[in-house]
Amino acid sequence: MTTILSSSVDHFQWGPVFVGTVVALAIAVVLMQFGAVIGLSASASLRGEGHIASWGVIATGVWILWVQLLASFAGGYSAGYLHTPTPNLKSHQNEITDGFYGLSVWATSAVLVFIGTALAGVFATYVALASGTYEDPVVLSNNEKNAAIIFAFTLGAVSLLSAAASWWAATMAGEHRLQETDFSQYLSFKK
Repeated sequence: MTTILSSSVDHFQWGPVFVGTVVALAIAVVLMQFGAVIGLSASASLRGEGHIASWGVIATGVWILWVQLLASFAGGYSAGYLHTPTPNLKSHQNEITDGFYGLSVWATSAVLVFIGTALAGVFATYVALASGTYEDPVVLSNNEKNAAIIFAFTLGAVSLLSAAASWWAATMAGEHRLQETDFSQYLSFKK
């Protein structure tokens, strides 16, 4: 019979992933709300005709890219820094492990956003049906169809880039943790 010591068993810690996910979602929600207020939302970019609407779509796409990259970077860095490294792994194995913590933050955030969006859609439809204000979907104009296609491709590309940013940030954080990088001159509130 073989005995496995608990200290030698590699395990996955969900705590750092949860913290990273909350950080990423909070940043994304706050910045997306700000973007919506200043007119950088999907519905706002469709107002206008021709050239104006195209610039609105592009500006909104760039805003979504920026928000998602920033949120994914912050969430991935948080998880990569906070998880406990496994001492019996080689440095490249620890780097891969750190990366998977970042990727886990991205994946968990993506799933939660999908679930939240689906629930919001169901709730909005239910409220519209219950209040008698539900209207059949309107046929989209060519401008709206083009914008929807651009948004779909943008969101797909942003999602892929966000996954890479989260992975990279987590590996950077793991390296900072192992090298005991001192950020107190930049992040200290005790002066």
